[in-house]
Amino acid sequence: MRCAICGITVETIDEAVEEGWTPYFYDGQTEHEFACPGCSQAILRVDDNGEMEVKEEFRGKMKYLDDGREKSGEDHLQIGIAVLENEPGKLN
Repeated sequence: MRCAICGITVETIDEAVEEGWTPYFYDGQTEHEFACPGCSQAILRVDDNGEMEVKEEFRGKMKYLDDGREKSGEDHLQIGIAVLENEPGKLN
């Protein structure tokens, strides 16, 4: 998968989970997929609903590598499952 902001890539979902990638985020009403940890820290914040969004000073000013296309959500589900499997006490 590829960071929608900077373009850096990671080979597997497990690697993305271990490194702390953000599976999706919003710029206004537009959903984008995948942000690497560096971009997440520098450009994103958690909104009032607990969703990741672009910080106000960057909102509407960026060009994304994923073109803001809606995706099937399959990768999001796989990342969510991998996170739950790797967090002690969350399953079982």
